[in-house]
Amino acid sequence: MAKKMQRKFAKYWNEYSVILAMGAALDPRLKLQILRSAYDKVDPVTAEGKVDIVRNNLISLYKEYQTKSASSSNSSTTLTPHELLNESPLEADVNDDLFELESSLISASKSTKSTLEIYLDDEPRLEMKTFSDMEILSFWKENQHRYGDLASMASDLLSIPITTVASESAFSVGGRVLNPFRNRLLPQNVQALICTRNWLRGYADLEGDIEELFDEEDNDATKMASSSGVGDSNT
Repeated sequence: MAKKMQRKFAKYWNEYSVILAMGAALDPRLKLQILRSAYDKVDPVTAEGKVDIVRNNLISLYKEYQTKSASSSNSSTTLTPHELLNESPLEADVNDDLFELESSLISASKSTKSTLEIYLDDEPRLEMKTFSDMEILSFWKENQHRYGDLASMASDLLSIPITTVASESAFSVGGRVLNPFRNRLLPQNVQALICTRNWLRGYADLEGDIEELFDEEDNDATKMASSSGVGDSNT
């Protein structure tokens, strides 16, 4: 029994989700330090290798975002701090101009480290106790000017739904809307019905009140159909 359990554990441990690990690394309270500690507690032998896989995937994805950003802005040129000051008198938006000045100084210094490497290696990890209520997506949105392509990558990666429950629930409710007695609804009307019920009640009630409501509607429709059938037979 123990050997079977060990084989099962080894199977699922080897099939860990790299995407989830990348999302954890982009949490400024976790980063690779907490990820490494968690892997080490489960399996110290393979922990460092798994951290390297996560890091390499982050670097590869970040390079793709850099390439995409460079291709979209290939027509624009990088200005020097002196040119930026002459072009923008810092009257419209002081913060934006200061961020541009900072970026130009960083590029001028020819630093060998990317923004991702600075985030992972140099910047200190935020304390979980102090920032327990932090909204991770809000953090990256507020620091868009500071991190640039890394903030865009983190926002996209952290926006991936962790489960498919929401979409599956929508299809389940959709099947209840298009019952045998309501099978001629237009697609836009079906979408309006599902969205309206979701906005009014939310996903938390999908397994409860909404299903009971649809059951009641189905029962009423069945009763109406049966009663009309009885009336037709009597006539």
